[in-house]
Amino acid sequence: MSIMEPETPKQDVATVENYSQANADADIFRSEPAVAKYIPGGFSPSRCMKLSGMSMSYAIFAFAGCAITFFGYDTAVMSQVNNNPDYQQQMGVSGGTNRDAAALGGLVSLWFGGFAIGAFLVGYLADSIGRLKTIQIGCLWGILGAVLLASAQNITWLAFARVISGIGCGHLNTTVPVWTSELADPHLRGVFVAVQFTLAMTGSAIVYWMEYACVKTLSPSFAWRFPLGFQIVFLLIILLAAPFYPESPRYLAMIGNLEGASSVLRRCRIDNGDQAIENEMQDIEFAIRTEASSNSVSFSGMLFTKDKVHTRRRVLLGAGVQIMQKCTGIDFISVYAPNMFALSGFKGDTPALLAGGNWFGYIASLALSIYLCDHVGRRKMMLIGCSLMGLVLIIGGVLSHETIANTTVDHAKATKFGAGVAAILYIYTFIYGSTWLTTCWVYPTEIFPLASRSKGAALATIAFSIAGGTINEIIPYLINAIGFWVFILFALVNLVMLIPIYLFYVETANRPLEHLDILLSSNSPLAWRAEKEFVGKLNQRIDDLAILDAKTEKEEVEA
Repeated sequence: MSIMEPETPKQDVATVENYSQANADADIFRSEPAVAKYIPGGFSPSRCMKLSGMSMSYAIFAFAGCAITFFGYDTAVMSQVNNNPDYQQQMGVSGGTNRDAAALGGLVSLWFGGFAIGAFLVGYLADSIGRLKTIQIGCLWGILGAVLLASAQNITWLAFARVISGIGCGHLNTTVPVWTSELADPHLRGVFVAVQFTLAMTGSAIVYWMEYACVKTLSPSFAWRFPLGFQIVFLLIILLAAPFYPESPRYLAMIGNLEGASSVLRRCRIDNGDQAIENEMQDIEFAIRTEASSNSVSFSGMLFTKDKVHTRRRVLLGAGVQIMQKCTGIDFISVYAPNMFALSGFKGDTPALLAGGNWFGYIASLALSIYLCDHVGRRKMMLIGCSLMGLVLIIGGVLSHETIANTTVDHAKATKFGAGVAAILYIYTFIYGSTWLTTCWVYPTEIFPLASRSKGAALATIAFSIAGGTINEIIPYLINAIGFWVFILFALVNLVMLIPIYLFYVETANRPLEHLDILLSSNSPLAWRAEKEFVGKLNQRIDDLAILDAKTEKEEVEA
């Protein structure tokens, strides 16, 4: 939103006044494209479930949780498929050569490519046809991808299926957090996302143990085809339930449906008194009115145009937090968990069992993040998480070195050190889950102005995809090439990341989305300077609104 600069408040108030007077309300609202009428589903006031307050919040939790459970499932679905001999033979990668290793890593990374495409499409669709219809389109992509994955006959077939599946997951995982953050009370946004990603890890745990059980009890072909196809169950639930949920009130206001936006807010807010709803609607309308003259609402404008709300800087913050979360090293433990536990010196089924048990700690850590996210705040959680993960990974590297060094010399000692490495991996995962996983997904949904929120979240998700695809491609080589040094490498990366987090990342917890526009409109990119300016700018904006209200009231009386 276009925030008035403190040094020229009168000039900026005049700008807003002149704009509001010179343009009819129809000019500041967007129109839904004609094609939206022909897309079934979406929001309908008569069809929307008749819940309110916490009951509606719980219903939104359930829906968003199912969508993010699918994300967790889809993220981890290849963890044991990659090691399935029937899958390797079917895909022509069973020779154990460098080419085969590259192909296996490439099939994992192609999903991230599709994920980026899905996120890019959301940037256009979510603001054109609404959040709910975009979610439903994502489900259709995901269902098609799952069918193709489960029936794949060769590597080319599976490669296309991975891309299509990624497009569906990118749709959902970009739209659902935005939809959730726009529906949630300010003090519940972090809780919403934390609950969702607790369920995401539940989905990852489900598919991990499902695959392990299938490998041990059923045919090798069924053991990889069934888990790839089972994700259709989640997608059908989401697809059929979406029409009964409320649309984002900010999207409804953006297309001029102010009455519908107010009605949705009344249903979704715990404090739904007339004054509270009126205040929030006033904030949303002011955001739409002042953003109507912005030229930074397209992807190119967001990336290359300098504006007063510093959208380009916000893109760097949103994309940066997603890239950094991949650089914490979580993928070398979660996606390649059995390989990492093998560095502990364990043989046979033990690495796979330890990797499966690690998912339970992951889920428990996210339960803790439900409390921490809004009580401690995003900025502190990132700083604490990187510090602790860096320390733990250094210890893990030392223990892994000792395990390898004593394997042939003193087996008993090697076993003890190996147990220490396994414990470190559990501790590291717990720290990441309780600090970073929630933060990196909620932060990009909070920092963008309403006019560019969907595209901003999409760009952050694209950054996640590029970082994830790159890191997942090189991790197998890192593990083979440097062994235990992979612990030290990611430890150092975590410690270096403390610098940009401390310098540039402001606190977003427990603040209304419209107030974050004021905070992030600071001319200084440094976090502490932005916080200094925030109080003055907030007071200025309150005064500006009062001036506009008084002027409007005077004109009405004179008329």
